[in-house]
Amino acid sequence: MTVRALNVPIVVAGGLYLATAAIHAFMGGPEVNAPVQASGLDPLVRAVSAVVWHALTAIFVVFGVALLWTARRPSAALVWTVLAVSVAFVGLFLGGGVVALGTVWPMPQWVLFGGIAGFWDGG
Repeated sequence: MTVRALNVPIVVAGGLYLATAAIHAFMGGPEVNAPVQASGLDPLVRAVSAVVWHALTAIFVVFGVALLWTARRPSAALVWTVLAVSVAFVGLFLGGGVVALGTVWPMPQWVLFGGIAGFWDGG
């Protein structure tokens, strides 16, 4: 039986995605999702917003677990997929910040997703 070496950068990226899920749920939820849910927006808009909010939390958990799995069982396709989504998140936060707010600093999440993508090791 051959034991494969653990890909430490991918473990770190997976851990960061799990941390992101916790931050999103326990810090971002009260700051962003709760006010939307308490607003006077149409119930359908609030329901879709809640589903999208929780779907992102689920994606972060799935990505974290998937990266931890692939740290021992390499899957270039999986790592490339997570990398592509992470880079897309960076672009969305940068673009959204510039277009909607005139600056990227009120939404610094791009730094976290860029950091996660930075742990990609070409595998």
